Amino acid sequence: MSKEIVYKRWSFRNGCSPLKIIQDKFTFPTDAQGNLIIPKDNILVRVHYASLNPVDGKQYHVTYFPPFTNHGIGKDFSGEVVAVGENITKFQTGDLVQGLHPGMITQDGTFSDYLLINTKSCHYKTEIAKVPKNTNLEQAAAWPLVLGTAMLLIDKLPLKNKKVLVLGGATSVGRYLTQLLSIEGADEIFVSCSPRSEDLVKELGATGIINYRENTLNQILENVKDKPFDYIFDCWGGSELFPHISEVLVKGGTYNTIVGDAAGSSLAPMIFGTAKAIIRSIGSYFSLLGYSYNYVLVFSGHGWIDKAQEYVASGKVKIFVDKVYDFEELPQAIEYIDTGRAQGKLIIEVKEDN
Repeated sequence: MSKEIVYKRWSFRNGCSPLKIIQDKFTFPTDAQGNLIIPKDNILVRVHYASLNPVDGKQYHVTYFPPFTNHGIGKDFSGEVVAVGENITKFQTGDLVQGLHPGMITQDGTFSDYLLINTKSCHYKTEIAKVPKNTNLEQAAAWPLVLGTAMLLIDKLPLKNKKVLVLGGATSVGRYLTQLLSIEGADEIFVSCSPRSEDLVKELGATGIINYRENTLNQILENVKDKPFDYIFDCWGGSELFPHISEVLVKGGTYNTIVGDAAGSSLAPMIFGTAKAIIRSIGSYFSLLGYSYNYVLVFSGHGWIDKAQEYVASGKVKIFVDKVYDFEELPQAIEYIDTGRAQGKLIIEVKEDN
């Protein structure tokens, strides 16, 4: 016997085609009790919530091949395990889980009723973990990509008693990064942000504020007269520090970025900023810069989610949710996130009747 699961998901053909809800299906054999028999290394999740990241919209607009595939969209998710393959021992039916799924690469995406996760994929593994007891499913969908990115920005860096600068401290990643720096014992945490975000980032652990609405370079130079920064973490984008890098960053220090040289959320800054970041990364690799420069991208299969779950479960990390949208309102959520006004993650609720 077999069972067919018909479900809905958001998809598109290419960057010029509209997003639309399509009907898809899974067909699995069943055992004598009617239980689904899914591939041995797979986990089937009924998605309850998925969150929107700025990169989701960017990838949608730059995806053109293959043009006849129903590409999926979305990476963050939370939900309930409805079936596991015979090789899965860490999870069981009924577990509440959250994670980061490649989506665009696997062509399904998390804005979907169901998600079939291959834990042994050779291309791009999904990060998945059980939901900590101190968070609900809505919150659980909000943090995987942004907290994971913040963790990779500080990966393998000794932080205790260090002086650091966070550019874009009120961005989604910047908020988590500031919290992690404080948790891990950084001594001085300077954060660039707008005046309206100053109280928030101080609450998250910032010890010094750079007002980016004024001359940020002068403020930064003023704050390195006694000691340069050990590390600079860029969550915003820009290149104005590089002509003064020997003044603002200790020799052999680290400059990690997730956005490259060009600030902004539109397509052109993403392309040109990334290109410049790659060139600078090559120079760093060959020790031509005098400091370490890294263009950091979060990816699955790195094994960071269990540590991220510990941070969340500790209660020391605050989770930010701005708005919750219905499943059908994904295009409106994308329009809103493109404005840059979101003060937390935008969550898409995937209801049982979709």
